[in-house]
Amino acid sequence: MSTQFDTQHTHTDDTHAYGQPTAGRRAPRHGGNGPSGYRIAAIVIGTVIAAALIVLAAVGLTHITSTSTPAPAASTSVPAANPAQPTSPAQNVNPAQPTTPAVTPSASVKKLQQELGQLNYYEGPVDGIMGPQTTAAITDLQRQAGLPQTGTMNAATQKALDNYLAHGNNQMGGNS
Repeated sequence: MSTQFDTQHTHTDDTHAYGQPTAGRRAPRHGGNGPSGYRIAAIVIGTVIAAALIVLAAVGLTHITSTSTPAPAASTSVPAANPAQPTSPAQNVNPAQPTTPAVTPSASVKKLQQELGQLNYYEGPVDGIMGPQTTAAITDLQRQAGLPQTGTMNAATQKALDNYLAHGNNQMGGNS
C-alpha cells in the first residue's frame, strides 16, 4: 500500500471537489483582500452622476428664481477703464421662454367677456384674460355708446354696458 495522497481531489470545508465553493460560502478572492476594480469604477461613476444631478438641479433652481425676479436697471454710462468693452443688456432674452409674466385669469374679466358676448360684442373664449379680443369688444361698445374709444373699462363704459344689458342694443339681432 502506498502512503501517497491524491491531493487533486481532496477538498476542505470551504469547497467541494474541483474547487467550487459550497452553498452559502464564498471562495477567497484572488489578488488580495481589497475591493475589485469593477467595484471602485462603479462607485466613482455613481458619485460623478450624483454630483452632476445635484449641479443640474442647482442650476435649474437658480435659473427659475433668476427669471422670476426683475433684473437691475442697466447702466447707460460706459466704464472709463475699458471703453472698448461692449455693454451687456440688463436681461438675457431666451427665445424659448416668454419674456412677459404669465397672466392669471380674473373673475371680473370673465364676467365682462360673458356680458359682452351676450350683446354680440365679444366672440372669443371666456377665459378671464384681458386680451386683444376683449379690448376690441370694449372699443366697439364704446363706439356704439358714443363714448371715447379707449378699449378700457371705466365708469361711463360700465354704465353703457349695464344699460345695454337691461334694455338691449341694436346688435342683439332684433331683441331691442
